[in-house]
Amino acid sequence: MKKLILFLIVPAAILAGCGGSDDGGSSDSSTATPDSGGTNAAAIELFDSSGCAGCHTLSEADAEGPLGPELDGTNLSVDQVRSQIENGGGSMPAFKDELTPQQIDQLAEFVSQASQS
Repeated sequence: MKKLILFLIVPAAILAGCGGSDDGGSSDSSTATPDSGGTNAAAIELFDSSGCAGCHTLSEADAEGPLGPELDGTNLSVDQVRSQIENGGGSMPAFKDELTPQQIDQLAEFVSQASQS
C-alpha cells in the first residue's frame, strides 16, 4: 500500500512542480546522522523513494531534479526543511499525510545537513 501511495505521489509531485519556499522539512534524527563516510544511505534512499530527487537537486543524494529549487548551498535549518515537507509551499505538495513523522524528521536532518555550504 505504501509503494502504491508513493507511486501516486511522485507523479503528482512532479506535475505540481515540487518547488517551494526554503522554509520547511523534516527527518528522523536517529537515522539522519551522517555515517563515517559522510553520507547516510537510509536518508538518501528515503530522499529518492519519497520523490524528492525527482524534483530537487542535492549533490549528497546524487539528485538532479529539474523542477524544485536546488538545495545545495541553501543552508536550511532542520525546522525549515521539516515545515516545508510537512506543509508544502509554492508548488511543492505537503507530505505530512504521506510520510511518517520519523521519515519527515530523517529527511529534514539529512537535507539540512546536506544543504550547508
